[in-house]
Amino acid sequence: MKKTLTLFILLFAAAMSFAQTRPYIKNEVYFKGTEYELDVYRIYGRQDGKTMLIIGGIQGDEPGGFLSADLYAEMRLEKGNLIVVPRANFKSVILFDRETEADMNRRFTKDLGVMEMDKVVEVIISLMEESDVFLNLHDGWGYHNPKYIDQWRNPARFGQSIITDADVFTCDDGSMLDLKTPAKKVLEAVNRSIGEEQYFMHYFNTKTEDPLTKFTDMRKTATYYALKHFCLPSFGVESSKNLPSVELKVLYHNYVVNEFMKYYDIVPEHPRIFLKAPQLNYAVIRVNDEVVTVENGKTLYADRGDIIEITNVDANYDRGISCDILGMGDLNDCGKRVEVKGESRIVFRKDNQKMGEIRLSYRTKTAVSPAKPQPRVPAPSGEENLVPSKTNVVFVMKVNGIERSVASGSSVKLKKTDTIEFIEALGGDFGSPDVPVNVKGYVPSGAVNSGDDRGYKIRMTDYFMLKYSRDGKGKAYPVIAGNSRNEIGGIWLEIE
Repeated sequence: MKKTLTLFILLFAAAMSFAQTRPYIKNEVYFKGTEYELDVYRIYGRQDGKTMLIIGGIQGDEPGGFLSADLYAEMRLEKGNLIVVPRANFKSVILFDRETEADMNRRFTKDLGVMEMDKVVEVIISLMEESDVFLNLHDGWGYHNPKYIDQWRNPARFGQSIITDADVFTCDDGSMLDLKTPAKKVLEAVNRSIGEEQYFMHYFNTKTEDPLTKFTDMRKTATYYALKHFCLPSFGVESSKNLPSVELKVLYHNYVVNEFMKYYDIVPEHPRIFLKAPQLNYAVIRVNDEVVTVENGKTLYADRGDIIEITNVDANYDRGISCDILGMGDLNDCGKRVEVKGESRIVFRKDNQKMGEIRLSYRTKTAVSPAKPQPRVPAPSGEENLVPSKTNVVFVMKVNGIERSVASGSSVKLKKTDTIEFIEALGGDFGSPDVPVNVKGYVPSGAVNSGDDRGYKIRMTDYFMLKYSRDGKGKAYPVIAGNSRNEIGGIWLEIE
């Protein structure tokens, strides 16, 4: 009896512990540092509910799909769960091409495992097993219309449609799965939002299992595989490649995703739709054993035979980032150790768009130089600058659980609701690889202030001593790498 009671208490405590973690986001990276790097985001709502799988970028020349999916990767949910794969075929996205080795959306077949990309397909199949509904986001040519109007508006066009493989699908267990009803209800709401009849979306049943179907290729797709093997309600969502802007493609995808979320009672905590031009700020690069930061447009100096490794990329986007050392390495060289074989350029891309470049040149007689040092952060009037700036010092931290790197001398803008954690400081001359990080003004609750705040999850609502803030107003606090005898770098935390 006592053992049973103890077990019950432990299970209850574990359940309560899990419940208290909601809502949260979990990011898993498969095949990291390869051309087929795959980011999977699991978003758990405050309350449990149905799980929707959203996939974009299975064909890389369809930006409406992968940019729309990307907007859901950090969504917070009140109820239900999302599994988001913004770029299923990252190599295809970088190249902005429908195919690489083949069309990934035709690889859901019996001969799975013979191509390199099939490892991604296998992960996607495993995600189907976790889901209650599946949306595959695409951009198709023209405008689907049940009646033939012209060459761009007719029943054979895929653009501006919601696609099913059947109106009602009979699963292996004999159950009947109605696909037409949810698709039609979603379309009614979506077209009210679109407003312009020329851009309306239409229902498209490809009748995939019909021996007379004109769309036999659909039998090799992800949606049909999910439907047939898991009895999973699956829908292809197609904006049109002929729409006048990428923003419009993304918007129409968002309309559809949001309405499907409503239909399956998946409730967002807040929406987020915003596209900004991708921009590289700087990259953190290890040259042999030395860590340097190099700004966009500047030069990295290294000799033939040196080993370089791009360890961090700071840009205005966190996902869809690749680094290409031209003439060396592969299409995506982020995180790889690459031998310098000559002078070159390092091209940084967000998806298929170039967002920055660093020149790679032979070093002079001096040590590796990341070019012009960053300016020191201005000190409060009449005070000594609290934040030392050295461009080869980088702070590695997490903001709301998402890792990022920040160069010394920079400012990090935060909200009161944010939680941060400092992992480490890299570079500089400290005399030890174990560099302490001190958030000035912060004292951990119940702990002795040792001057090293690494590992603490710091909420911006925690107590900070005002006297350490800029101008004493509590709006910005310095973070120092090193100690009072040897401060090797620093940044500001600016609280909005």
